Amino acid sequence: MGGGLTVNRGRLLVAATALAGAVVAALLASDLRAWDYAVATGDRTFATHPALARWNPATKLPAGLSRSLLGLSDDLAYRRAVQAFVGVQRAGCGIDNCYSESQARASLELRLAGLARSADSARASVLYNLLGILAFADSQQRGASRPAPVERSVADFQAAVQLDPTNQDAKFNLEWLLRRLAAHGIRAGGTSGQGGGPARGHRGAAGGVPGRGF
Repeated sequence: MGGGLTVNRGRLLVAATALAGAVVAALLASDLRAWDYAVATGDRTFATHPALARWNPATKLPAGLSRSLLGLSDDLAYRRAVQAFVGVQRAGCGIDNCYSESQARASLELRLAGLARSADSARASVLYNLLGILAFADSQQRGASRPAPVERSVADFQAAVQLDPTNQDAKFNLEWLLRRLAAHGIRAGGTSGQGGGPARGHRGAAGGVPGRGF
């Protein structure tokens, strides 16, 4: 056939593939920026209204793709666990004599302990400090749950200080607790240079707890 147009299908396919790749790259770049915005916005909200904080970007592609590229999974798990901690700390005893709060506390303790094992030392120190605060609450005789040994709280605060000697919140909490125990004639073993980590098998108990670092 003379005078007709011809099409190189191979070149057309390459061009289409390149165009699709450019579109995906542009969308991915947009999603990466969306994550930056979502994390920054969520952190600002958390500082003033913890319960309202969200770290969920409006992505064009599946959020897991850009989240994985940025390596945000651990960061987000950490933020949401700290948010849950604040919620548990603010919860009071309900009509079930603190049973629901005790279950929420026990679940959170397991969650924090798991994150602490995989976190860097500074972040693990923060998590151990939170575990120490929860463990102290576990040791208080309130509600339907049997109190846990207060030594668990001491061990968690010691671990926090050992992992990050600059963690002033953990130092304050450890010193406060040791002074409180000494005033009641209780001697807790170890020092801030000893200790290994959050005690296993924390059981939730109701009751407020003094503490810093949340």
